[in-house]
Amino acid sequence: MIRHQTDNIRRRDDVALDGLSFMLADVQDNLGAFLTGLLAAYGWPAADIGVAIAAGGAGAVTARLLGGWALDRLSSRRGILAGCCVVTALSVAIAALFPGFWQIACVHFLAGGAGALFSPLLAAISRQTAGDDGYMARMGRNESFNHMGNAVVACSMSVVGSTVGPLAPLWAIGGLAGVSLLLVGVLTSRADAGEVRARDTAPDMAKGRETVCVLADGRLLVFLTCYLLFNLANGATVPLMIERQAAFHFGSVSSMTALCVVIAQATMVPVAFLIGRSAGHRPRKPPFLVALAVQPLRDFLIISSAGWPTICAAQILDGVSSGIMLVLFYAVLSDLASNGGRRNLLIGVGLAAGTVGALLSNFGSGLLASAFGFNTAFLALAGSGIVVFFLFLFAMPETHEMQISSTTRAALTGPLHQRPCAEQGR
Repeated sequence: MIRHQTDNIRRRDDVALDGLSFMLADVQDNLGAFLTGLLAAYGWPAADIGVAIAAGGAGAVTARLLGGWALDRLSSRRGILAGCCVVTALSVAIAALFPGFWQIACVHFLAGGAGALFSPLLAAISRQTAGDDGYMARMGRNESFNHMGNAVVACSMSVVGSTVGPLAPLWAIGGLAGVSLLLVGVLTSRADAGEVRARDTAPDMAKGRETVCVLADGRLLVFLTCYLLFNLANGATVPLMIERQAAFHFGSVSSMTALCVVIAQATMVPVAFLIGRSAGHRPRKPPFLVALAVQPLRDFLIISSAGWPTICAAQILDGVSSGIMLVLFYAVLSDLASNGGRRNLLIGVGLAAGTVGALLSNFGSGLLASAFGFNTAFLALAGSGIVVFFLFLFAMPETHEMQISSTTRAALTGPLHQRPCAEQGR
């Protein structure tokens, strides 16, 4: 009887997390794109559109930094997730009904912040509902449903937007946030269980020192630098491809956009699922290096041709690279947080670093493309990818402790490989 109840609870949580990962994918990832289309249809100048969209990025960075810190201290994850859904729905409604500059900038800041919290919230809930042993498999499943949602919903909204009008995708995003709010109610109380840490009874000052030590870990600094550079190399690739398609009239821009989204996201679905299933007992570094090596290869392919076969191959490589990266991101940070805690804080800081990298990528590559042409911009992105590959290869140690022998661990004595100072002081 007890086992049957446990299975039912687990099944409820799995269904809710599957649905939330699918529904919130488009809310989180494509609001800016649909908002851009709406503002362009209203005749906004490019500078004003840029500021309004940048406000969403600023909200995302702020929310991820503060949200990760808060999730280590608050256990009411279902309430926070429900609040984010409500904020997103209200923000979208205001943007659709009152499309003034300051209204759009302010609500996109709020919506960007709310959407940015979905990933760390689902990661924290997955840790509690799946447990340590099932965490990575659950995260791989989350990412698979996330990518399915991106592909299916983005294509559907593109069709709706072209037939009904530019406001339709915004209202659809609000509807998805509303459905997600219902799925939050399906989650069981396990989602709100507090994380157990060995030093939860320590004084606040000691906890503060511990947090500083975790953030100062050399391995974390290297990893965050690599993740920022990866997003710097990857963030602007698809926008540049679409801009090149439009500038040189290589074909339908809408078809190009749909093709890029569907191929990449469809490739990520099985890759993320398989990486999640294997990440619990395999080292992190080899697949990470594969993901990093694929990125510059993709840029060189894009430079070589703008034909459909080349674009398809490039997007398959993007699916492989991002599918590996997005799952192992959580695995590495979980490894680094295992001794000192503060897992959600590290996830928030890491996601914020990735957001900054993507913003810098779009800003810098746009300037390069305007001044020196698209190929120069793609070469710069490829160069960033090569730099981050060698940085990860030589500076980042393996973080999966089960794969490191005591002899190897003792040999890692450099400043980049020191354990957190909370552990060193034992």
